[in-house]
Amino acid sequence: MAQDFEYTGTLDANAPSQEYSLQLNAGDSVLITAEATSGDLDTVVALIDANGRTVAENDDRQSDTLDSALGYTSPDGGAYSVQVRRYEFSETSGSFRVEITVGDESLLGELELITRVQLSGPVRTRDTEHFRIHYTLEGSDATSESFMNALEISVEEIWRIQIGRMGWAPPPADGARGGNGLYDVYMADLFGDGESALGYTSPEDLTGDNPATPEMIEQGASSYIVLENDFDVPERESASAISLLRTTMSHEFNHAIQFGYAVDDLTLFYEATSTWMETAALSKDEDATGYVQYIYKYPELCFGADTEEASGLSVYGHWLFIQAMVDSYGETVVRELWQNIATYDGLDALAQTLAAHGETIEGMLANYHIQNLVREYDLALIFDQTVWREDTIDAVGRWTYTGRGVQELAANYFEVTLPPGRYDTNLTNDEGLLDLWAIGVRGQEADAIPLDRGGAIDTTGYDHYYLMVFNPVYDDPVRGCRYYDYSLDLLAGKTTPNVVARVWDAAFFEPLR
Repeated sequence: MAQDFEYTGTLDANAPSQEYSLQLNAGDSVLITAEATSGDLDTVVALIDANGRTVAENDDRQSDTLDSALGYTSPDGGAYSVQVRRYEFSETSGSFRVEITVGDESLLGELELITRVQLSGPVRTRDTEHFRIHYTLEGSDATSESFMNALEISVEEIWRIQIGRMGWAPPPADGARGGNGLYDVYMADLFGDGESALGYTSPEDLTGDNPATPEMIEQGASSYIVLENDFDVPERESASAISLLRTTMSHEFNHAIQFGYAVDDLTLFYEATSTWMETAALSKDEDATGYVQYIYKYPELCFGADTEEASGLSVYGHWLFIQAMVDSYGETVVRELWQNIATYDGLDALAQTLAAHGETIEGMLANYHIQNLVREYDLALIFDQTVWREDTIDAVGRWTYTGRGVQELAANYFEVTLPPGRYDTNLTNDEGLLDLWAIGVRGQEADAIPLDRGGAIDTTGYDHYYLMVFNPVYDDPVRGCRYYDYSLDLLAGKTTPNVVARVWDAAFFEPLR
């Protein structure tokens, strides 16, 4: 017979967590739910064994709630504690109720009902080598068998590419949730009733170390994927439903892999990597190039921030930054980044990754903004974008931004149309914080010239010439981004020009517009 326990309490800055003792026998299963009853509380629930080890943990039981739920079967029994806490990376507070039920393994079936997707009609399943696909042919979530045929082929192709060819570790197993040990994919209506998602990946229970990577210790979690049931998406009419299905699955499956390394880190890392994976794994189906506009239109925005100016989509557009790292250090650098994310928080993980290649965050970001200008990307021909031109310098004197300035790890670009010749440049009114670069384009090559706080340039012989104001300042985590002021002086000069630091391929360059 099941045993039920219920507790209530309040979590806030003064009392961020509460713990309750629990005794389990070998083979006992426990179902634990926590829900907010007042305030804006975002709960997290964890089960901790007698050695202080977290054996199960959950933040959000589903994608549309901040309440929590977990299930666990004790192999040996013993003393445990149930911890309810508020989410660490927010300042929510309020009252809560936690319910604990101890019984046999059938309890875990109840967990499915409150944490997994409930489809609108009788559920059918298809099992492939690595996946179980859940779908229905009735109601609002209805799909078709022909669509499932395409998905069945695609999921295994995506596994072969990302796990087999690219060498990523498989996502952590979820035990028998979903009916067996295969990775679960659900087909549901995500593009109706005000919703507009093509898919999402939901992390579930904390699994800790991923046994697929014995060389390192992660803080990972199991997960499942939900995909749009028919991909009838009017605004994406240029792409077929099957193509959108394939690229969305590729994107979401990479999230499943990422959750094997770490569950809570910068949104930038999760979305930029998964969007890049669309181009790396299934380039003919990719949907990533549509996000380039949010980087090219708003180069002045803080790197990594989810900003309103770019409709919150700049983190997807920064797949270009992942590609820039790959162009410099090879495809394995992306896995190196995620191995560091398992150990380091925020931008520290990026700093560690770049340091192993003799580079810094500031240096990599400066090169990234130059690469965006010259468009040295294999897919540049379908970008239909150039970086935003801040202004055109057509006379000597003092110039400044026309917008609001430049945020952390971001850039402003000025076109120089002065008569060919030598000029002295100087940055002022910027608290001594910003850097200046010159980029001269000649034919299919572009010279990048560091000017530091100012230097000498010679525009002679170039088809196009630009000055880039770069902000190397950043904090971690990325938040509270602000605009930095500056002035830029250009005067006729006779001194020897600064030397070229790097020559870029400008075969896909287009003049800024």
